[in-house]
Amino acid sequence: MPRIILGESKSQTIRKFRRNSLEADALLLLIDLDKPEEEREKDLITNDLLHVDNIFYMIQEMEAWFISQPEKLDFYFGKKVSAKLTKRPPKEIADPKAELKRATKDSNCGKYDEIKHAVGLLKLLDPQKLETDFVDFKDLIDKLRE
Repeated sequence: MPRIILGESKSQTIRKFRRNSLEADALLLLIDLDKPEEEREKDLITNDLLHVDNIFYMIQEMEAWFISQPEKLDFYFGKKVSAKLTKRPPKEIADPKAELKRATKDSNCGKYDEIKHAVGLLKLLDPQKLETDFVDFKDLIDKLRE
């Protein structure tokens, strides 16, 4: 079973990844890109990760995964949250977290909060759809299946 080590920020998560004593092949780094997908290589260079294996990005943030499955948001938040979301593809939303907070501000569960809502939402997501919609998610699942 994988062990998950969380960081409070992207930079802290990367530092923890680098300092871990496990075999390099046993380590996986899952971080937010916080930029358009086209800037992946630039981000790898900026964070000195260009030649590091097992880096997987959430494009832009994990909230993009939630927005990609609006029916799950409607189920979880109890209102037609999906009708309040921008019609742009999730990968093109500059700040998915802010978009989700805006769309859920009047929901039955209250405004989206990463700490309160993320785990519950992650459990609802259709992984096959995520594999289709987000190449890094597919790559991560393939790596975990190895």
